[in-house]
Amino acid sequence: MRRSARPVATLAIFLLPLLLSGCNGNGGDGLPDGGETCGLAVCASSEDCINDSVCVPRADSPAEAFREEWYTEDSKEKVEYISEGAADLSCHNIDACAVDADCPMDDAGTQLACRDGFCGLPAPDGPATVTFRGCVDAFGIGDVTDNMLVALYRVGQDPTGSTQWDMASTSDRDGCKYWGAFEFADVPTNTPLILKTYDPDKGFITTYKYNLVLWADLAEDDGTGNFVFDTRSSVADPRTGMTIELHPWRAFAISATTYAVILMAVGISELPENQGAVAGTIRDCAYNFVKNVRCGVVDKPTKLTYFTNAENPRPDRSRDSSNVNGTYAAIGLQTGSHRVSCLAQDADGNQVLLGEYEIEVFDHGVTILSFDWYPGVD
Repeated sequence: MRRSARPVATLAIFLLPLLLSGCNGNGGDGLPDGGETCGLAVCASSEDCINDSVCVPRADSPAEAFREEWYTEDSKEKVEYISEGAADLSCHNIDACAVDADCPMDDAGTQLACRDGFCGLPAPDGPATVTFRGCVDAFGIGDVTDNMLVALYRVGQDPTGSTQWDMASTSDRDGCKYWGAFEFADVPTNTPLILKTYDPDKGFITTYKYNLVLWADLAEDDGTGNFVFDTRSSVADPRTGMTIELHPWRAFAISATTYAVILMAVGISELPENQGAVAGTIRDCAYNFVKNVRCGVVDKPTKLTYFTNAENPRPDRSRDSSNVNGTYAAIGLQTGSHRVSCLAQDADGNQVLLGEYEIEVFDHGVTILSFDWYPGVD
């Protein structure tokens, strides 16, 4: 199956437990139907409480999968989203698990692993470290990215501090649409990482991409015994049997101009000090974007928004769930630790847990948190 020629955006991980604590508006902890306690909050009757902390509105329509196709018309690049039918949610779980035996096989035949209540993808066989290469793509209003910096951290490291992986982006005009490229050696596989892009000249907002795991079985031997994970490549995925592009693992940058336009579109002239945002995309277990997913954050943002399906997507105030590009954003969150969770509805009407993650929000930065394949790794 042909995958997208270019992502709309892969909007950001250290994994925390997801436990469905019964906050589903039907008296799970003895409170009346009007709402239930959820940590320090009270969920509405239309929300589920995830991990006793995050109130997430239940999805009210089945999740639908879409792939994107880019084409040129009148010398302009256009994008079309093509339905693939019901989203493949088989690598997630409906009820919290306690042990691996509680988890099923996904539709690709992979036995899922239980990690703190979630059924996720187990660590595959392959090299322990790789050379990690790829592009820095710009979200929204395009701009060149070969004039900025890229850094990589293990989850648990302070992504505002120093790291062994830190470089100025290089120029690859043939392989990267926005020119910017990066390369890091000896990067661990099957390990949650944070990929940061930043610009001392302030032309780009600093982004911190969580939920980045370089799966060992997607790396390729370059012919010299060196294994490479190159986001410009297409590879055979042993799990699904598909040939996939590695775009979801790219670095992403948001220009200051794009960010200003997004803020304006949701009615925010400027974020105050000590506030930032979280944004990302939602994909299913077959790498497609997912429509009709709803997300929540422990602390309510100034705006929780989903996006239009244009070539340069913008917040869509008319939507209360993800569009065909699976893009969401929570704008106006205080700096510090936050928990984010999303829910999708399967074809049988069940609420499927797409994960709960603890991430950091940074002053005037954007934390990129994508919901795709929950990593069942240690």
